[in-house]
Amino acid sequence: MSSHILYEQPLNERMRTFLRLEHLMQQLEQHLQGDTRLDTHGAILTLIELFSLSSRGDLKSELMKELERQIANLSQLEHDPEVDQLRLRTVIEQQRAMITKLHGMSGQVGQELKENDFLTAIRQRTAVPGGTCDFDLPMYHFWLNRPVAERHAQIRAWSQPFVQVEEAIAQILQYIRDSAIPESRTAANGFYQQALDSSKPYQIIRILMPHDAAVYPEISAGKHRFSVRFLRMPSADQRPAQVNEEVEFLLACGTL
Repeated sequence: MSSHILYEQPLNERMRTFLRLEHLMQQLEQHLQGDTRLDTHGAILTLIELFSLSSRGDLKSELMKELERQIANLSQLEHDPEVDQLRLRTVIEQQRAMITKLHGMSGQVGQELKENDFLTAIRQRTAVPGGTCDFDLPMYHFWLNRPVAERHAQIRAWSQPFVQVEEAIAQILQYIRDSAIPESRTAANGFYQQALDSSKPYQIIRILMPHDAAVYPEISAGKHRFSVRFLRMPSADQRPAQVNEEVEFLLACGTL
């Protein structure tokens, strides 16, 4: 897959949230690789996004429901002779262990950040364009000039509630992504459509394109079918247009 660009389309709101959280945690870690004040500022903004996203509903409950759903689907394979039963039992035990860990988390994920006056002041100013400028938040300016090790340690402490969440999401998404092997498909005139079997728990549509491909996919999906349009962007200041030739791509429909 390293020679391809991966495009993923979640098929329900839960998967949308999980993919966004995964993206933000990766972004946070990337910002923490840098030592400058701007790197730290990027990490803080990402942390605020993580808090905002996780505050929309009961994230811990959604994670446990998804793990329980996966266990139920996996348990149906316990008497399938074509399935590696040892591997299956290991996966189910890992899912149950993760549920136990999540049960052990007290309160809402990131609740501590909601009660943090320092982060609240920054979060309120992010609604204003350029609102985190030095003269707007002298306290924040002072903190950004503290030693980098001190800044990183503080951010990692603030982001600790999301580490368990990240582990759970990584486990959930790994099994969904591994549930389908990418297969070759052809889009005639830059368009492809496929029905979805409603009896199967489809979660994510995955499309892989070569890095040197001159087109990209735009995926639209519903409960019963999905379609893909392949677009070409002539230049950054022009609207993309659907291609009218055949496009070869790899497709995987993650279901678990």
